[in-house]
Amino acid sequence: MPEDSRPADAPRRLLRQAGIVGAMTLLSRLTGVLVQITTNGVLGATRIGDAYQVAWRLPNMLRRFTAEGTMTAALLPTLAEVEARDGESAARTFVKDFLGSLAWVLGLLALAGILAMTPLIGLQMLGKLAPDQSFLHQLQVFGAVLAGRSAFPPDVALATTLARLMFPYLLLVSLTAGMAAVLNLREKFALAASVSTFFNLTFLAFAWAWMALLPTWRQPDRAALIFALAVLAGGLVQLLVLVPAYRRLGFRLQPRLRLSNPDVRLALRRMGPGILAGGIHPINVLVSTSLASQLGDGAQTVLNTSNILGELVLGLFAMSMATVSLPAMSRQAAAGDLEGVRGSYAAALRGTAFLALPASVGLAVLASPIVAFLFQRGRFDGAAVAWTAETLPYQALGILFIASARISTQALNALKDYRGPAQSALLGFTANILLSLVLMGPLGTRGMALANSLAGLAGLLYLVRRLHRNLGRLPVRDVGRGWLAMAGAAVFMGLLTTLAAWLLDLGHHRGTLALALRLFPLMALGALAYFAASATLKLPEAKGLWGMVQRKIRK
Repeated sequence: MPEDSRPADAPRRLLRQAGIVGAMTLLSRLTGVLVQITTNGVLGATRIGDAYQVAWRLPNMLRRFTAEGTMTAALLPTLAEVEARDGESAARTFVKDFLGSLAWVLGLLALAGILAMTPLIGLQMLGKLAPDQSFLHQLQVFGAVLAGRSAFPPDVALATTLARLMFPYLLLVSLTAGMAAVLNLREKFALAASVSTFFNLTFLAFAWAWMALLPTWRQPDRAALIFALAVLAGGLVQLLVLVPAYRRLGFRLQPRLRLSNPDVRLALRRMGPGILAGGIHPINVLVSTSLASQLGDGAQTVLNTSNILGELVLGLFAMSMATVSLPAMSRQAAAGDLEGVRGSYAAALRGTAFLALPASVGLAVLASPIVAFLFQRGRFDGAAVAWTAETLPYQALGILFIASARISTQALNALKDYRGPAQSALLGFTANILLSLVLMGPLGTRGMALANSLAGLAGLLYLVRRLHRNLGRLPVRDVGRGWLAMAGAAVFMGLLTTLAAWLLDLGHHRGTLALALRLFPLMALGALAYFAASATLKLPEAKGLWGMVQRKIRK
């Protein structure tokens, strides 16, 4: 038996593969932060900045509805079954028919979204329609706009135009996700994980080139239009990047409806509960965005910026581990190896927590200098930095819960339990909205971030309960002991970092370079402190990470 196929090596293999995906994802997230820096610096935490963030969030959140989790979770298990039953040729035909059919469906969805953009944007920006007025009065104004008796304010009208320009991105990114899922099944993780980097680099090149050639377009209202076109350019490039590798594997893409294929119908049926699960998230974001519009100009930009930093951690650790764990758990579940599924699930939870916990503590403790270093430039001033920095710790609180929920969802998908994630999403949606209504009054954007974190915990608890029913036994002791030790090491790191930040006076921004010369050494010190504490506690993840570093050095 090959070394990497032994059960004892499953955690090591997952960590190694997750490391590859994590490295690519890190580059993707860092370039994504550059995109956010660019848009924040040009647009600021202003009405126009909010308009752009709302318009971009709509297709970006819907990709989770049709692409990342839903389609991949339905496509991979079905593809594995078709290949095992009928061979590789049938698998290629299935993928071609599935993605071709999906292209037609998403094309129609994109057209419908463009036509229905006025009410979609209006609902997300209710607070802008009649500032300082009651919610009922805002709904009346919204109804008057829909009836043609009134017009949107300029920033809401701009958001509608921007969203219409960007909405076809949904089709491009969904097809990209389908190709990436096929590459992941063939364990071509690096290229599939790099597509977002190509998107971000294309966005930056397109936007910077346009504004350099046409300086008058640097004004916020015109620059927002440039950014919208840059989204389409990035979506097209990331799709084209995958085409050669996808074709080399023998797969093709033909935009034709093939619903006569029974495997295509099976995959689409499996997407049904996932669509509900994924669809809850867009509705959740839609409602949360509408609520945030009640908090004044800049609130939506501040929430999006703090969320970007949370997604940086989630993307680097949770998504990379979830990406590599789904194919492994799918194969184990198909073979009836429930013990193998438990082992892969435990390894994924522990591996994610080992890196996500210290990152979350670091974001909370160093929120102010991190936000200042990344975003304080142009129209994103010190007040916007302070607002974002006080929101970020509440966002960081839920990172472990949300990360673990994503991995638990993958485990249920591997076991072909698609209803559990849908029901968990519905629970999380309800909890998030109720908690936001309660907490946004006294805490503002902090309350909305806290509501999101607590809703993540509620969803995770439901998923764990569902997994217990499917697996019969969960690796609670193994994961619980690991999390407790990791939390202790992270707390030690946080206390040390807090003291050092006070001694270095990181609360005062004296220029980007001066801040970097203090911030980066402190972050390195914190990482070393966490690793030393983890090694002292004899965490196997620390030993495995050290072994990987030593092997890289020897090479």
